[in-house]
Amino acid sequence: MKNSLLSLAFGVVALPLAAALAQEAVQTECAPSTTYRLVPQTVYEQKPVKTYRLETETLVEQRPVKAYRPVVETEMRERRYTTMRPVQETSTREEKFTVLRPVYETEYREETVQQTRYVTETEMREERRTVMNPVTETSMQQEQRTVWRPVTETQYHDQQYTTLRPQTVESTQYVDQGSWFDQWSYQQAPVRNRLQWMPRTNYVNPYTGQPTSQRAGYYYVPQQQGGYQVQRMYVPNVVPQTVTATQYVPEVVTQKVPTQVTRYEAQVEVQQRPITTQRMVSEEQRRFVPVTVQRPVTENLVRRVPVQKIRWEREEVVRQVPVTTMRYVAEERTEQVPVKVQKWVVEERTEEVKREVSRWVPTETTQLKPRTIMMRVPLDTTPTSAQRPVESRGVSQTEATPRRIVTARPVIDDQLDGFDPPKPPMGSIR
Repeated sequence: MKNSLLSLAFGVVALPLAAALAQEAVQTECAPSTTYRLVPQTVYEQKPVKTYRLETETLVEQRPVKAYRPVVETEMRERRYTTMRPVQETSTREEKFTVLRPVYETEYREETVQQTRYVTETEMREERRTVMNPVTETSMQQEQRTVWRPVTETQYHDQQYTTLRPQTVESTQYVDQGSWFDQWSYQQAPVRNRLQWMPRTNYVNPYTGQPTSQRAGYYYVPQQQGGYQVQRMYVPNVVPQTVTATQYVPEVVTQKVPTQVTRYEAQVEVQQRPITTQRMVSEEQRRFVPVTVQRPVTENLVRRVPVQKIRWEREEVVRQVPVTTMRYVAEERTEQVPVKVQKWVVEERTEEVKREVSRWVPTETTQLKPRTIMMRVPLDTTPTSAQRPVESRGVSQTEATPRRIVTARPVIDDQLDGFDPPKPPMGSIR
């Protein structure tokens, strides 16, 4: 990315220089018939560049740390408080109040009401209508039909089935008729050193090979004392027995099985079938129909309507009302309350603290710096017979002798020679 930016910068700076050189080359051309063009060419040079690389180191330091550890202790403290004890007192007071008692009175008033009643009258009305009466006619018709009548036959066929025939087989089996019995066994105890009286003994010392005499007395002698214990053991007694078993042997049996087979035979039957035909004949009928009519009749009626009135009379009532009075009496009480007290205990210890330290380290590297050179190339060079391609080791070259070549001085962009990358800040990054 940096090289591409440098190349772009070199190209931008070299454009005005190339234009100036082109104008100068046109003015200083000796032969007016020859035309040149300026061709930029990039040359890469190796230059040492000083860069800085960031290195980070981890340092471990011993730092004293003072820590506080909480310690919780329980203390009993005496607490005094005052409570209000309720005391109830009951008394009776006389209460007078006025009550409104209802008194009901009934009065009658007259009112006139119009009442409509209906009178029923019956009259006869003539009615004519046309009625369709059905007429039924019966005729006989011959009909043939085919009837399939069943014919049943009995056929016999062989059927095989497997039956189980019982067979008695005798076999010998062995039955264990052993028993348990008690046996005494000696159980050895661990070896222990015990005091025991030993008489005078002469023996040869195995280390020196000299005869040595041991006086009589009490010595620690390894002894092993065991005891007898009763163990219950099982003694097997295998006895052969003859066992009779009944097993079933499969046997194939063939028998004749009757089967009912039904087949159907066709028969033609001829019979007379009556056909009933019905047709409708119209007939006019006349009849008298009774019609009931209701005629309204209006009458005026006078009736007495009871009206109930209510009035309220005052009445004084006296009653005894119980009154409960609550008063509070102060009492002082004392109780023991457990209180948890937290204390901080100082602890000093040393901890390892890691710290990262960064610093810039200078590094010498070599980089390729591009430089742009402007070259003059004639435009009207005509190839002659002296120019022919020469192939050497697979590389095609053209040997040409131009009539006149004026080589201009190469222009090198020296404005970028003093370019250096920025230096990192001095010191270390913490």
